[in-house]
Amino acid sequence: MSQEQLRVAVAQFPGSNDIVKNKQYILDLSRQAAEAKAELVVFPEAAMCAFSSDLETLQAVAGEHSAAFIEFMQQLAQDHGFAVIVGVLNPSEQADDARVVNQLIAIGADGQLITRYTKIHLYDAFSFKESDKVQPATLYEDQRELSLFKLKGFSIGLVNCYDLRFPELSRKLAIAGADILSISAAWLAGPYKEMHWQTLSQARAIENTCYVLACGQTAPKNTGQSMIIDPMGAILAGAAEEPGVIVQTLTRERIRAVRQTLPCLANRRYEV
Repeated sequence: MSQEQLRVAVAQFPGSNDIVKNKQYILDLSRQAAEAKAELVVFPEAAMCAFSSDLETLQAVAGEHSAAFIEFMQQLAQDHGFAVIVGVLNPSEQADDARVVNQLIAIGADGQLITRYTKIHLYDAFSFKESDKVQPATLYEDQRELSLFKLKGFSIGLVNCYDLRFPELSRKLAIAGADILSISAAWLAGPYKEMHWQTLSQARAIENTCYVLACGQTAPKNTGQSMIIDPMGAILAGAAEEPGVIVQTLTRERIRAVRQTLPCLANRRYEV
């Protein structure tokens, strides 16, 4: 496939605190993605655990399994020859903070770690309080907390779940050059949640004229409903609430055409 095209897959499943079961889902979904000739596979936030677990459980998962899980994902990427974006939990590096760190990592097709993104906006909403269990990212004057990486000439920006509700993050990534916004989530189910997930994902695509890869953990605790969204907001591929993979080919020509017709980024008058 040319540098003007990128074959992407979004793979959803229900994360649990059974690390072996999670890995088996990932292996099965990766085989499907490889058969579809994917060059990038996106997995959900916190793919190594049940995100809504208590702090003690998350500490144990992060402490006992994080390093080995990342190595597993690196080997998987290398074996299949595709890049990967996946959510992981890591232990805190601060001795006085027992909370875990919620990150997205990108791994190249060679198995090498490309970048890490630490979640900025913690989900303290809808009677949930992520900040009791998770450390937020540190913000820097030079904004190095943002995460963008290149793959086949496409610039991909990382967004983690609740970050989706803050349009300034996606806009900053778009201004920095993002062609694709990759959103990994464990979007908890509940009233209005599915509507918000779809509406916000499409809005981030439209207002930034970017492709959006929206990947979520599935039922029973989360909404699933992963999507691949066009820069004009059309849903090119969508999943329901069950585990599965959706695949689509993205093109740079489509991005150019949309940005010529709808030059939102060029026409903006405020900086964020």
